[in-house]
Amino acid sequence: MPYSLCGVSVANTGEQACDVAKGVLKKIFIFNGELEAADYVDMDTFFNKLVTNSKLSKNAANKVFPINEAQDLADSSEANKEGSLNQGFKTTLLEGKPGYKVKIFAGADLYKRLRTFNNKTVRIIEYDANGVFWGTKSGTKFKGYQAKLFFSGNKIATGQNVEEGVVEFTLSILSTSEYLDNAYWMESTGNVEDIVPLIDVNLTYISNASNVFKIGIKIPGSNLIGPYNTFDEVGAAVAALSAQFSAGTGTNYGTALAITSIAVDNTLKCLTVTFDNTAYTALQNGTLIKLSPPTPAQLDAGDVTETEILPVILTKS
Repeated sequence: MPYSLCGVSVANTGEQACDVAKGVLKKIFIFNGELEAADYVDMDTFFNKLVTNSKLSKNAANKVFPINEAQDLADSSEANKEGSLNQGFKTTLLEGKPGYKVKIFAGADLYKRLRTFNNKTVRIIEYDANGVFWGTKSGTKFKGYQAKLFFSGNKIATGQNVEEGVVEFTLSILSTSEYLDNAYWMESTGNVEDIVPLIDVNLTYISNASNVFKIGIKIPGSNLIGPYNTFDEVGAAVAALSAQFSAGTGTNYGTALAITSIAVDNTLKCLTVTFDNTAYTALQNGTLIKLSPPTPAQLDAGDVTETEILPVILTKS
């Protein structure tokens, strides 16, 4: 028997029954964070963690950003680089990196938001039609695959095919070792649509009379008329979360400014935010005030779902 080092570097070739393979891509999730071992101890724990992380602020390290469901999929992987000898021997010298072209439906406003990820290095979790999530591991921590995305579309339709509202993105995998040699999966019986995308809603300054400010809650967008006012839908619910609002001044806005009340203004379709009169009067003119809203999780608990309200900077005058 010849000596062999195969046992050191290779695996046996048996296969257990019902081994899992990647199915047709259904969704991807941008996820630049990590899940600890305790977060994937079983299917329900793993799935619930993704649901929870989708409702985090976009600034959070473990934020999950869902992308709309794939409607069309094509393999655009780089071809392997091959070499040969003139007597007929041929072999693969370098493995090509995986890549895909994916079509989804998205309107003009969502298209602009998606393009903020163009050519950024991100990590993505795949979810296939078999209800299986796919990613990689570093030590005991679960991560997404390292990738680059590029979104294109929003062109005028020609009427020759399904074109209106179709956005295509290229998904380019950066590491074949992560994607092919170090892939890990987790099945799920949960409803993947519970992993929700959030929409940015801006607090906006309208006017003020001394310490009483009129503040809008509006979604920026492409409508030439202006941003979409969410007051009729969520104004009362947001005002009911007044205890979760905060305000600050000074370095990094670390000096608290008390908020006396937050109420609805049904005439101007906005919030009325009243700061403590004594504290506000003591501020110098020109002092910047950061008004911070409830977190997405607090909004969700207050029945303001799938929303992240962004802070506004006000000026003492």
